[in-house]
Amino acid sequence: MQLIIEMYMRGHSKIYVVSIVLTLIAVVGCTKCQQPAATGGYANADGYTRADSLVSALGDAREFPCLLKVTDSLERTGELPQVRAIFYRTIAYNLLGQQRKSLSQYYQLTNMDVKKLNTRADVECYIYSYKDYVRLLCDMRRYDRALREAYNADRKLRAAGHESFVDHHDIAQIIGESQLCLGQDAEADKSFQESLEGIKTRLATHGDPLDLRECQKTMNAIATAYMRCRKVDKAAPWIAREESLYAEALKHPHADSIYLDEMKAEITYLRAMLAHAQGRPADAEKAFADYLSTQSAKQLGHVINSCRYLMATGRFAEAARNMSKLDAFMAENGYQPDLENIGRFMIPKFHVNLLAGHRDSALRVATQIAAAYDTALVSQKKIDADLISTIYDTEGKERQIAEQRAKLSQQRLIWGAVVMFIILVFFHIYAVQRRKAYLKLDAKNRELDATNRELLLANERAEESSRMKTQFIQQISHEVRTPLNVLSGFSQVLATPDINLDGGQLQDISKKIVENSERITHLVDKMLDLSMINSNADIECLDTVTPADIAREAVEKSGIQKARHLDFQLQVSAEVEGTVFRTNRKAAVKALVLLLDNAIKFTHPVAFQRRHAKLQKAHATLSVSVSPQHIFFVVEDTGIGIPPEQAENIFTEFVQLDEYSDGTGIGLSIARSFARHMNGDVVLDTSYTGGSRFVLTLGA
Repeated sequence: MQLIIEMYMRGHSKIYVVSIVLTLIAVVGCTKCQQPAATGGYANADGYTRADSLVSALGDAREFPCLLKVTDSLERTGELPQVRAIFYRTIAYNLLGQQRKSLSQYYQLTNMDVKKLNTRADVECYIYSYKDYVRLLCDMRRYDRALREAYNADRKLRAAGHESFVDHHDIAQIIGESQLCLGQDAEADKSFQESLEGIKTRLATHGDPLDLRECQKTMNAIATAYMRCRKVDKAAPWIAREESLYAEALKHPHADSIYLDEMKAEITYLRAMLAHAQGRPADAEKAFADYLSTQSAKQLGHVINSCRYLMATGRFAEAARNMSKLDAFMAENGYQPDLENIGRFMIPKFHVNLLAGHRDSALRVATQIAAAYDTALVSQKKIDADLISTIYDTEGKERQIAEQRAKLSQQRLIWGAVVMFIILVFFHIYAVQRRKAYLKLDAKNRELDATNRELLLANERAEESSRMKTQFIQQISHEVRTPLNVLSGFSQVLATPDINLDGGQLQDISKKIVENSERITHLVDKMLDLSMINSNADIECLDTVTPADIAREAVEKSGIQKARHLDFQLQVSAEVEGTVFRTNRKAAVKALVLLLDNAIKFTHPVAFQRRHAKLQKAHATLSVSVSPQHIFFVVEDTGIGIPPEQAENIFTEFVQLDEYSDGTGIGLSIARSFARHMNGDVVLDTSYTGGSRFVLTLGA
C-alpha cells in the first residue's frame, strides 16, 4: 500500500516545470527593445531581441508546432543563439508531452562552452534549461544523474565567472530531493536549508503574489519529498512555513485569488497526509475536507493525486471513482503509456479497482497494461541508450581509440625511418656502435608491443562489457515480461464469456495477480538499490538492534518459511538474543533477504533430489552467532551448489552461472555492497559441499 502512495507523490512535477518556464517566457515577451542588436534586430540591456519576442508570442498563443519551426529558422539565420533556441524548443516539447525530444535537446547543454555565452539573456536561458533538465531527470528517478548534471552546471558557471547554479532556491530543492531519494539525508537537509535561504533572499526584495506562490511551491515540494520518504517529523516545519506564506499572501493588497486557491489546496492536502501519518484521523479528515472545498481540488490532476489520501485511509471505492478519470488526465497532459507512467498511474489504478472489488475494471486496466508494455519497453530502451551514451561518452571513447591507433601508426612510421637512418649509419661506424643502436631499437619495439597488447586488452574488455550490458537488458526484459504474461493470461481467463469460476478459483487468480505485480515492484526496488550503491552513497549505521531482530525481519520479508519445496530453520542462541549492536537496520535486512532469496531460488526439488533421494524436501538454515568484533549470519542450503572456482565471480554485477535461470545477476552483488558499506562482507564458504553456504559479516 505504501508503494502505491509513493507512486503518486510525483503526480504534478511536469506542471511544476512548465509553470516556471512559462513564467520566464512571459518575462522575455514583455521585454522592451532598447538598442540595436548585432543580428539586425533590437536588443535590451540583457540581450533579448525581437526574435525572442516573436517566439514568446507564439508560446503565449500555444502555437507550439509553429514555435518549433520559427525557432529552427531563427537559429539557422543567426538571429537566435543556440542556447536560447534550446530553451524555447524544450519548453514546446515539454508542453507537448515529448520528453524524449526534450532530452535530446538537453544533452547539447552538457557540451556547451559557458564562456561563449555573450549576454545575460544567454546565461539565464542556460540556467533555466539546465534546471528543467535536472528536474526531468529527477522525475525519471535518475537521481544520481540529476546530481551529477547539477554539479557539472555549477562548476562550469563558476569557472566562467557567473553566479552559482545551485544557489537558486528551486534548484537547491531539486538537488535535496535527489539526495534524499539516494539516502543522503544529511546532504539533503543541507540543500533544503540552502533553498530556504534562497527563498528568504528572494522575498526580502520581491514580495509580489507570484513570488509568494513560487516560494510556497518550493516549500511544498520539500515537504512532499520528506513525506514520500516517511520522514513526517521533518515535513511538519515546512508545512508550517507554507502556511506562513499563505497568511502573508492573504494580506497582500494585490492578492491573486487563483494563487490563493492553489496554495490552500496544496497546504491542506499535505496537512491531511501529515495528520494521517501521525495517527490523528479527525484532524486528517478536517484538513481533507478543507482541501476538497478549493477549486483546485476539482482539477483532474488534483482528483488523481487525491487517491493517495483515499487509499491511505482505506476509501478504495472513492479512489476507484477518481481513477476513472485517469485516461482524460493523461490525454490532457500529454502523458504517454511509457514504463514510468505505467508504474506511476496504470498499475496503481489496477490495484485501486482490485481493492475496491471492481474486478471488471481491474481486468480492463490489466489488459491495457499488457498491451502498452511492449511499446513502452522499446521506448524506454531508447531513452536508456541515450542516457548511457551521454554518461559514458561512447562516441568520445571511439574517437580516442582511433586517435591512439593513428598515433601508434605514426610512431611506427617514425621508428621505421629511424631504423633506416641507423642502418645507413651502421655502414660508417664500428661494430660497437651498431650493437648499441640495435639494443636501443629492440627496447623501443618491446615498448610498442606492450602498448599494442594493452590496446588489445582494452578492446576485449570493452567487447565483454558490451556483451554483459546486452545480456542484462535481455534478462531484465524477461524478468518483467514473465509476470506481465501471467497478468495477461489471467486477464484473458477472467474475460472468457460464460466462464464459471468458484470463489476459491477467483481467490487464487487474484493472489497470482498480486504476486506478479509485487514481483515487478521487487525488481524495480533491486534496480534502485543497485543505482544507490553505484552512486557511492554513504550508509549510516545509526540503528541500535539485536542480530536476532535482523534475522527474524529478514526471514519474514523473504517469505522463506512459506516456501513449500524446502524446510527452513532459524537458529538463534540466547547469547545472540542478548547482544545489541549499531548498524543500518534497513540495509542489513536487505542484504540478508537477498541471501535467503538465493536459497529459495536454487533449492529446487528436482535438483535437490539428485543427491538426497531419501529426503522429501530441500533444507535451508539461517544461523546467527556473535564474536567480540563481528556478527555472523550463515545461510546454508542443500541446493545445486556453486563451483569453488566461481566463488568470487558470482559477486560480479550481472553474472549468472546459468543464463537460463530466472533473475538478473545483481542480488549477490547488492548484498555484498550493502555489507561492505557497513564495515562487513559477504563470502561463499567453499569448504561446504552439501549445497551453498553464504556468510554475512557485520561489524559489532
